[in-house]
This record gives sequence, structure tokens and C-alpha cells, in this order.
Amino acid sequence: MPHVLCIEDEASIRKFLRVTLTSHGFTLAEATTGAEGIQLAARQPPDVVILDLGLPDMDGVQGNG
Repeated sequence: MPHVLCIEDEASIRKFLRVTLTSHGFTLAEATTGAEGIQLAARQPPDVVILDLGLPDMDGVQGNG
């Protein structure tokens, strides 16, 4: 099954993506910050990342350096 990493700080958006993606057979990992997303990706590399560009701890483009 394709594994998706969703890095999004808005709970309602994460819920929408969770319901939609899992109903179509995807597995999903969720993070609310960029740092958490990086940790999750290191533990289980995703096939696809859905990334919010306006995260509280980083901008989603620059990353952590």
C-alpha cells in the first residue's frame, strides 16, 4: 500500500485527508510540525508527502537548514 506523510497543523485539514486517503487504501502518518514530519519520514520513508507550506516551526520550503 502507498504510504503518505501529511504534515499539516490544521486539524480539520488532517482529518479530511485522513478520511479521504485511508478510504482509498493509503496508509497515513500525520505530523503537526515540520520537525515532527522529518522525524516520521526518517522512521518510515513515505511514498508521498503532503506538506503545508505555512507550518508553525518552518515554512515548508526551506526545511531546517
